[in-house]
Amino acid sequence: MRMKPRFQTPILTMLFVWLFNLSPDPAMAEKKAAQKVHFDPVIRKIEGWTVHVDPKLLKGEHAKEGDRALKMLGNHLQRIAVLLPKDRLKKMRKLELWIEHDHPDINTEPGPYHPDVKWLNERGYDPRLAKKVHVTRAASLLERHHMIKHPAVILHELTHSYHNQVLGFDEPRIKAAYERAMEVGIYDEVLDYAGRNVRHYAATNHMEYFAEGTEAYLYRNDFYPFVRAELKKHDPVLHDLLEDIWGPLK
Repeated sequence: MRMKPRFQTPILTMLFVWLFNLSPDPAMAEKKAAQKVHFDPVIRKIEGWTVHVDPKLLKGEHAKEGDRALKMLGNHLQRIAVLLPKDRLKKMRKLELWIEHDHPDINTEPGPYHPDVKWLNERGYDPRLAKKVHVTRAASLLERHHMIKHPAVILHELTHSYHNQVLGFDEPRIKAAYERAMEVGIYDEVLDYAGRNVRHYAATNHMEYFAEGTEAYLYRNDFYPFVRAELKKHDPVLHDLLEDIWGPLK
């Protein structure tokens, strides 16, 4: 009877582990790839807000696009500055933004708000994006379909930031209003900007409920209720809460 070499199994196991460790982990490769695109932004003041700007938008082949995109961002911020009372505006202007030519991975456009540095770190994204409104692709601010669909997108994302950093995501009045609206089903089927009957994005969670309502209260939303008068009729509880948070509109 032929005996097996005493160390065969451990050696094979060690060899397997060694080869396995040499094999690229797709998730780790993706994380490292994302980490390579970090850049040091240029700090600009636009309409009173601190904006972290991708250097590609200021010099080189994308500078012309950058100039137009930063002007459009300024247009969004200027409208917010006109719409908000001075005391709320002072708090809103403490919230920062980040704009880049084209993020290689995050494709939410024009861009999300990042409340959680842990989420960013886990994916290899720049942790400096935390607590900032992130315009992931500058040119998206200039595209017709984005302007038609959500002309108040920067207001929407800054509202998330305000909710997180000023009011707190656990603000009980917003949660209570959202839960009531979900119970009665007033956002289950509404008209959208294209004339379709859809579930309102505000039904997603209490954070989107607050941000979507703010768009309608202060400017114009892409779902019914589109404007403040319709909001007051459709969801008077949210209307009155927003009046308290943002101030009356006269």
